[in-house]
Amino acid sequence: MPSPSETRHIYETGTQLRPTIHQEQDWPYEVPHIRYEALIWPPHDVGGQAAAPQIFEEKEDEEWENNVYITCEVLGFRGLWNAEERRRIYANDIGLTLYYNFPYNARWIWGAAKMLVDKKYVSLIELQEKIGEIRKRLGVNAQREGHATSNISAGAQTNVTTNTGTGKTGTGNGPNYGPKAPWEGTGKIQPARFKVGDRVRVKDLPAIFYTRTQMYARNMTGTIAALTYPDLIPADEAWERYDAPQEQYYIVRFQQKDLWAEYPFENDTLQSEYPDMWLEPAN
Repeated sequence: MPSPSETRHIYETGTQLRPTIHQEQDWPYEVPHIRYEALIWPPHDVGGQAAAPQIFEEKEDEEWENNVYITCEVLGFRGLWNAEERRRIYANDIGLTLYYNFPYNARWIWGAAKMLVDKKYVSLIELQEKIGEIRKRLGVNAQREGHATSNISAGAQTNVTTNTGTGKTGTGNGPNYGPKAPWEGTGKIQPARFKVGDRVRVKDLPAIFYTRTQMYARNMTGTIAALTYPDLIPADEAWERYDAPQEQYYIVRFQQKDLWAEYPFENDTLQSEYPDMWLEPAN
C-alpha cells in the first residue's frame, strides 16, 4: 500500500499521463475535420505519425510473459474470445495511456481479465479478491518491490470457482435469485457485520477497470459513523450483475491527520461511504 506521500506522487504522475490538448477549448458542438481524424486514430494505427525513438533489444521471454501467452491461447481454445476480438478490442483499443505505457504482454493479460468481466465469466469483485489473495501470498509489498500485477496474475488463478446462474455466466458472489427489476436487485440482503462505533479498516484490493474506493483510504482505519442502506456494490451494478445480493453500506469517519501526514489540524475528520465487502475489522 503506498504511503500518503507516495499516493500524492502517483496522482501527480497521473496528471502527466492524461492525454490533453494544450489549448483552451470551448467544447464546440462541431469538431473540425482535422481534429476528428486525429481523435479516431486507433492506438495501433500509428504509421507515419510522430513518435519518440524506440530502443530495440533482443531478449528471452520471461516466465510471466509465457504464462500470459498460454493463458490467452487457452481462453481462445475454450471459445471465450476469438483472435480478432482479442487483438482489436482487448489489446489495441484500450486507450492511449494504457497502450503506450503497458508492456506488450501486460496489455494482453489486462485485456483477458477485462474480457472475463465484460462477458460475466467472473465478477469484478471475484477478480479483485483473487489478486488481493495472491498479493498476500507473495508478500504485502510485492508490488512496491517492483512486481507488476501482471507478473502474479497469469497462471496463478487456480481453484477459482464461480456461482453459475443461467447458461455459462457466473453470478458474482451470490446465487442467481432473478431480479424483480434491474434496479431492484434480487431482494437478497447480506446481513450487516458492523455497528456504529466499530473500528474498521478499508481493504487494499487492486483498482482495475472500475472502483469507487479512494486510493488514499486504502488500508486506513476509521470508525463506523452510520449504517445507511443496503444496495448492490458498485462493481456488480456497473456490469449489470443485478442478481448479486445487496450489501449494507456504511459511513466511515477518518481522522484527516491519518490520511495525510502533512495535514495541519489534529481534530478534523473526513467521512466516506463503503459497502460491507470493502471493510474488515481493525485489529
